[in-house]
Amino acid sequence: MPEHIFTNHAAHLNGHEAREPEKDGGINPRYILDTLMRHWYLFVIFIIMGVSAAWLYLRYATPSYKISAKVLVKDDQKGGDIPGQEILQQLEVFSNKSSVDNEVEILKSRTLMQKVVNNLQLNTSYFVDGRVKESEQYGNLPFSLQWLSLNDTINKTSYVITPLGNDKFELSGKKGTRTAAWNDTLHLQEGVAKITRTEFPFTRSAYTVKVASVDETTANYQLLLDVRIPNKQVSTIDLSLDARIPEKGEKVLNNLLTTYLKASVEDKNRIADSTIAFIDNRLVIVTQELSGVEKNIQQFKQDNELADIESQSKLLVEGTGDARKQLLEQQVQLNVVESLEQYMRDTENNKRVVPSSLIVQDPTFVGLVQRYNTLQLDRERQLMSSTTTNPVVVNMDQQLAGIRSDLLSNLASLKRGIQVGIEEQQKNASALNQKIRQVPAKERVFLDISRQQAIKQELYLFLLKKREESAISKTSNLAIARIIDDAKSDALPFKPKRILILLLGLVLGVALPAGYLYMRELLSRRILNKQDITSNTPVPVLAEIGHASSNMIVTKADSRTPVAEQFRALRTNLQFVLSDISNKAVIVTSSMGGEGKSFVSTNLAAILALSGKKVVLMEMDLRKPKIAERLGLPNHEGFSTYAIGKTSMEALIRPSGIHENCWIISSGPIPPNPTELLLQQRTEALFKELNERFDYIVIDSAPIGLVTDAQVLARYADATLYLVRHGVTFKQQLQISKDLYLQRKLPRINIVINDVKNKSAYGYGYGYGYGYGYGNEDGGGKRFLGKWRKRAVLDGK
Repeated sequence: MPEHIFTNHAAHLNGHEAREPEKDGGINPRYILDTLMRHWYLFVIFIIMGVSAAWLYLRYATPSYKISAKVLVKDDQKGGDIPGQEILQQLEVFSNKSSVDNEVEILKSRTLMQKVVNNLQLNTSYFVDGRVKESEQYGNLPFSLQWLSLNDTINKTSYVITPLGNDKFELSGKKGTRTAAWNDTLHLQEGVAKITRTEFPFTRSAYTVKVASVDETTANYQLLLDVRIPNKQVSTIDLSLDARIPEKGEKVLNNLLTTYLKASVEDKNRIADSTIAFIDNRLVIVTQELSGVEKNIQQFKQDNELADIESQSKLLVEGTGDARKQLLEQQVQLNVVESLEQYMRDTENNKRVVPSSLIVQDPTFVGLVQRYNTLQLDRERQLMSSTTTNPVVVNMDQQLAGIRSDLLSNLASLKRGIQVGIEEQQKNASALNQKIRQVPAKERVFLDISRQQAIKQELYLFLLKKREESAISKTSNLAIARIIDDAKSDALPFKPKRILILLLGLVLGVALPAGYLYMRELLSRRILNKQDITSNTPVPVLAEIGHASSNMIVTKADSRTPVAEQFRALRTNLQFVLSDISNKAVIVTSSMGGEGKSFVSTNLAAILALSGKKVVLMEMDLRKPKIAERLGLPNHEGFSTYAIGKTSMEALIRPSGIHENCWIISSGPIPPNPTELLLQQRTEALFKELNERFDYIVIDSAPIGLVTDAQVLARYADATLYLVRHGVTFKQQLQISKDLYLQRKLPRINIVINDVKNKSAYGYGYGYGYGYGYGNEDGGGKRFLGKWRKRAVLDGK
C-alpha cells in the first residue's frame, strides 16, 4: 500500500469543504404527477362514486325555494314617510316615528312568528309516502286537521290517516287505532282536534300527519326567515323565507306581514287608550289641587294686605351671591400667597425655582419671581463646570438671597392687603344677610304658595292639550309600514344547486384520494422520495439501485438487467469521485442493519472486477457477517483470526468465486471485541498490503448508526458509500449522515439509494429509469455525469 494513503487521508478530509449543497426547493410537479398516475385507479373509482353520490342526492333531495317580499317603513330620517301623516306631525301627537332597524327586529321577533304559526297551524304537516322517501303535501289535501286546543308542551308525534270512503277514516297513532267520521271532534293526547273533509279527492291510500310543538315550529321558521335592509339610505325592508313548498311559503310570509301591520295599529290604539284614561284621572286630581291653592292665595293676601315683594327679594338674593363670590376669590388668593410664603421660608427650597403655577398676578411680584428663577437656573448651569466656592457662584448666591428677601417682603404686603379686603367683604355679606332676615316670614310663605299655583296651572293646561291630541291620534292611526311587494316565490329552487353539487362530487372524487395519498406520505417516517433525502441531509446522492431478486450476485458479464446497469452507473460515478487516487478504498456503511450493505458491497466488487480491475472485498462487519455465508464460502478463518495472529495474510485472501479478478477477505469467527481488533497494528499492515496488490478495496462495514467500527475503518478508506434503503430507512436517521458530512468524520461521503421499487423509481434522477435501452454498459454513467457534477461537493471538484 502506498505510504500516502495514511498521510493524505487527513488531507482528503480537510480539503473537503463540508458545506451544504443547494437543495431543491418547492414542490416537484413531476413527482406529484407520477404519484397520481400510479394510483389512477383510485381517482377513477372515487370520481365515479362522487358523481354518482351527487346525482343520487339531486335525485332525492328536497328543493328549497326563496320567497321574497318588500315593505316600506315610515322613517323621517330616510324619507320613508307614509302619505297622510302630515296632520299628525303638525299636531305633535304621540310619536309615530320608528327606526327601520327597530322594525327589522320586530319582524324577526319570536312573538310575531308565533302568531303566524298559530294562525296557520304550521306545527301540523302532511306527508305521503313515495318509492324512496316521503314528501310534504300542502293546499290540495282531501282533508284538513284543525286544532281546537293544543297543549303547550308536546313532543313530536305523528298519525296515519287511512280513508275508509267518503264518510269515515281510520286514525293510527302510538296509542292505538280508532275509526271516526269526517268532521268529528277527536280528543287526542296533544289536544282537541277536528278533521274536516275537503273537496279534493283521495289520491293516496294513507296520509301521515306530523305534529310538533308551537315553540319548536316557531324557532324553525325564525331560522328560515331573513330580514334585512338593502342599504342605509332607504327605509325599505327586504324579507325572504326558505320554503320547500312555494305556495306554503308565500302564505306564511304574507300572513307575517299582515300580522305585523295589524299589530302595529293595535299597539298605537292601545297606547292612545291608555294615555287618555291616564290623563282623565290626572285631570280630576290636578283640578282639585289647583282650586285649593288659588283659594289659599286669595285668603293669604286678604289677611296680610301684601304688595309686590318679588322684585325686592330678587335684588337681595343677587347681592348676597355676588358678595359670596368676591369673598371666595379673596380667600383663594390669600391661600396662594400663604403657600408661596411658606415655600420661600423653607430652607430646603433655597436652591429651587419658585413654582410658576402659584405666581400671584402682581406686576412687581411677577418681575421678582422671573429674576429669581432666571438667576437660579444660571447658578445651576455654572455649578456644572465649577464649585460652590467659585466667586461667580458666591456672587449669585448673594443676589439670590437679596431677591428672596424682597420676595418675602412683597408677599407680606400682598397678604396684608388681601386680609383687609376679606374683612371688608365679610362686613358687606353680613349686612346683606341682615337685610334678608328682615323680610317677613309671611312673605316667604306667600312665595311658596304662588309657586305651587304656577306648577298646578301648567300641569292642568298640559294635560288638557295632550288629551285632545290623543283623541285625534287614535282616530288617525295608520300602520307603521306598507307592503310594496307581496310574497312571491322564485321560479326555480335556490338549492340544491345542480351544477355546484355535481362539481362538488367531482372535486371530492379527486380530493379524497389525493388527500389520502398526501397524508400517507406526510405521516410516513421512512424514506420514500428524493425530497425526503434532500430535506434532511446535505450529502449528495451518487446513485440509486433498484429492487433485485433474492440472488446475491446480480452483476455478471452478460447481465443487462436494470439493476446491473445501475451498478455499472455506480462504478462510473465512483471513478469520478476517486479520479485523483490510484489505489482506491471504498467503505460501505448505513444507519442500521437490513439496508443492503452486503448486497451492494458484493455487487460493487463484482462490477469493478468486470472492468478488469483487481478488487478485494473485505467482510468487515464482524458482528453480523453475511457475505461469506451467502457466497457459500467457509468462514472458520478470516480477519478475526488474522488480527490475533492465527491466520497468515496469504491464507486470509481467497478467491471469491464471483470473478477471477475479485478476491474476498471474510470476517472469520465473531470476536468478543470487534472494535479493538480493528485498532491493532496488524489491521494497518493488512491495508498497506492490500493497497499494493489491488486496484480497489471494497469494505463492508457495520452500520455506523449502531457502532463505531465504520469510523475506525474510515482512516483506511478514500470514499464512503452511505446506504439509504427505500421504504426502510427512517428520515431521522439521515441526521447521522448529515453530522458525518458536516463534521468530516468520513472521507468523501456519498449516498447510494438501495432497493428502489420499480413503481417508485421517480424523483431521484440518478439512475437509468426502467424504460431505457441497456445496450451500452456505461451509458447510464455518462447520462448521470452532468447531474452528479452539479450536486457532488468533493475535494478538487
